[in-house]
Amino acid sequence: MDFTDKINATNAKNSFMLHNGIRLTEMGQDYAKVEACLSRENRNLYGAVHGGMFLTMADCAAGGAARTNGMRYVTVSSSFEFYRNTEDDHLISEGRIKNRGKTICVAEVEIHDGSGKLLCGGTFTLFCTGKLDELSEE
Repeated sequence: MDFTDKINATNAKNSFMLHNGIRLTEMGQDYAKVEACLSRENRNLYGAVHGGMFLTMADCAAGGAARTNGMRYVTVSSSFEFYRNTEDDHLISEGRIKNRGKTICVAEVEIHDGSGKLLCGGTFTLFCTGKLDELSEE
């Protein structure tokens, strides 16, 4: 299945992702990858990547992976662990579906820096709210 239209619609219409400099770069069945090139605005007072940026990217990857079945999802819970930070300005977040039921979907997410170092990861539980309509992919 070709996910090019979903990727383009997400990158054009998801204002929260646009605001945070996050782009959906890849989708496959039960899989999504988002990437960000960081700026000063994505870092905390100490110059480290802000934890909220990590969580935002993880949530975007989990949601993208969930939506690969053509349905809409919202996050209902997450468990997330921070392992290390990075000075790298490129982050990659990958979400993979572990389990998909009729209404609940569980995704595992990992975030790496541009050199491939694992920075953080977690589990996201998402609830299906219905079918995606063509005009509002987001």
